[in-house]
Amino acid sequence: MSDLKLQHLEKIYDNKVQAVYDFDLEIDDGELIVLVGPSGCGKSTTLRMVAGLEDISKGNLIIDGKDVTQMPPKDRDIAMVFQNYALYGHMTVYENMAFSLMLRKQNKNEIHQKVMAAAEILDLTSQLNKKPGQLSGGQRQRVAMGRAIVRTPKVFLFDEPLSNLDAKLRSATRREILLLHKRLHATMLYVTHDQTEALTLADRIVCMSMGHVQQIGTPLELYDTPANLFVAGFIGLPPMNLFDVEIRDGHAVCADFITDLTPEETRILSPYNGKTVTMGVRPENVVLGGAINVDVSSNENLGQNTLVNGSVGKHRITCKFRDWCNYRYGDTVQVSFNKKHFFDKDTTNAIR
Repeated sequence: MSDLKLQHLEKIYDNKVQAVYDFDLEIDDGELIVLVGPSGCGKSTTLRMVAGLEDISKGNLIIDGKDVTQMPPKDRDIAMVFQNYALYGHMTVYENMAFSLMLRKQNKNEIHQKVMAAAEILDLTSQLNKKPGQLSGGQRQRVAMGRAIVRTPKVFLFDEPLSNLDAKLRSATRREILLLHKRLHATMLYVTHDQTEALTLADRIVCMSMGHVQQIGTPLELYDTPANLFVAGFIGLPPMNLFDVEIRDGHAVCADFITDLTPEETRILSPYNGKTVTMGVRPENVVLGGAINVDVSSNENLGQNTLVNGSVGKHRITCKFRDWCNYRYGDTVQVSFNKKHFFDKDTTNAIR
């Protein structure tokens, strides 16, 4: 495998619309990087620039120490797995997986060995004589991955590969991709809009919005210490609860409640005393017992925990309690916050 360097990449179309701004990232050999963000944020465009399917307007792309910015896709030694599988319907699974090697006129015995090895890794040995139309969505996606594996590329690219699968298959295929990564020690760049995929798959996540990189870090770093309001609101399910509060001498004062600040929070927020900031609280950091009244609107039991949706005055709030709860519409629950995040109202950046 190889390392990958995206050096200040930008994409500007002929109509002057810019899709990606100053994308700068070094990916280590064997690392799995996930680009995540809402539709239209530039993540797929970035992937397509790496693949050579989009021209790079500015910046350089380095694969294994070699500048491939101007190279055609076939010379970059990358393999891409698409959302729609892109399989040949008239070919068998074996033929689909072997096709790129046959085009390279590789030895038939070598081709056979590579296809059989990939089929065993992906549990496709019994499906090799079938056509794609005879397979489930999850099996077709495994064939697409197998076609990439046999090429032994320097870099694997995944463009929302699980989007067409149902929830159960997404979970199973996600585990297969993780196992594949561990077995091959492969360098992978993976694009998704699904934060669950990002959090469970990535060594590091690149969170994007409107063509700009918002934060790069491990899944835990983005979840626990979001760099700004966008990352705080996008990463995490259910999303973070957000409130405008005024900082007053060790307290965060909202129109509908007051909560105490810890000594450390008071110290960090001292420049904002008397000013309004945005306070974020993740649903699992809302705990039973306290002086904040939540008027319940719905109660969702999920087995090991319960989501309780409601309001604090005019503010909506979602609570995630560990216990099985049976609250009803109109009930009032007293809560407090055991961890809080704060963001500057003007810059939207986290206050550290």
